[in-house]
Amino acid sequence: MENRERKLIENFGLDYLPDDIREIVDADHVYVNRGILFACRTLEDVKQISMMRDFYVLTGIMPSHERIHLGTLAVIEAMKAFQKKAKLTVVLVADLESLATRGVPLHVGRRYALEYHIPTYIALGLDPKHTIFYFQSDNIDLQKIAFDAAREITFSEFRAVYGDAHPSRIASVLFQIGDMLFPQLAKPMYGIIPVGLDQDPHIRLCRDYLKRTRIYEFKPIVGVYIRDVPALDGQGKMSKSKPQQAVFIPEDDADILRRKIYKAFSGGAPSLEEQRKRGADLSKDVPYQILEFVLKDEAKLRKIAEEYSSGKMISGEIKAFLFEYLNSFMQDFKDELEQARELVKSGGITIIHGKDELKSFL
Repeated sequence: MENRERKLIENFGLDYLPDDIREIVDADHVYVNRGILFACRTLEDVKQISMMRDFYVLTGIMPSHERIHLGTLAVIEAMKAFQKKAKLTVVLVADLESLATRGVPLHVGRRYALEYHIPTYIALGLDPKHTIFYFQSDNIDLQKIAFDAAREITFSEFRAVYGDAHPSRIASVLFQIGDMLFPQLAKPMYGIIPVGLDQDPHIRLCRDYLKRTRIYEFKPIVGVYIRDVPALDGQGKMSKSKPQQAVFIPEDDADILRRKIYKAFSGGAPSLEEQRKRGADLSKDVPYQILEFVLKDEAKLRKIAEEYSSGKMISGEIKAFLFEYLNSFMQDFKDELEQARELVKSGGITIIHGKDELKSFL
């Protein structure tokens, strides 16, 4: 584990994710083997889940844009890793949150979700036969949890955790708590929420609420933390708010994709002579770090790491490889996306509206 990740674990008060979690995750998934899933809140809860083998895995869709980027791909891959062992896989569409914080009308958010986001999650490998979807605006039951959380969480806590206590932020956080706990209205069981570290405040506040609620008897939710996919300039994580520093899915224009990749921050040496002599710094090289998230061939990744860090491969070569790989990936994805769209249009996915429908899957 890199020093940066050790510091993050210490600063955030997290626990290391155990090496042996095969009871709750696909141990062959590259995100497990490469340490991309690297921390949890908390280790004790992970141990309990491993013993009981009774949990759900959950993530959300923010339907405010027509495309996702590689950072969201990382969350989908994490969901896939847990889906094989989870009793339930739940994907919520945060259309109320998108309305409150992004100003996206509900009908627009629904269109984004049905025409792009849900098909994208399926096209990228989430199993539609074992995934349950719902829209926040359709789900009265989760709203009941949100209003109970509103009774138990103080204004001062919101200010302490988020700084900003705007009404839209408060409403969004309360609904996020409702989302994370909603599956337990059907059956109390542990929940695993794969997230980036920037989402940890939501996990902490939800876990605090669990200790106070006088109405519900919920099991803990567990944050499992994913390394950030770096922005192309190496400054922070990839985000749709910085479109020139992100790789979207899909990137329709190959020339734009090529320019983005070739401008990506390099860990190589300033000159070709130095590059050949001392190799690249993989901890700083954005193209290599992106390959860790997207290249499934472990032997190929190890060979690139060895040759690039030793100087046998130079920066231009790894960027060319990444471009060709992503360009091919985009073409394959478009075919899968069209098939997934047809599946959604034909009613081939499960969309529920409340806890009673969810109970039938347990």
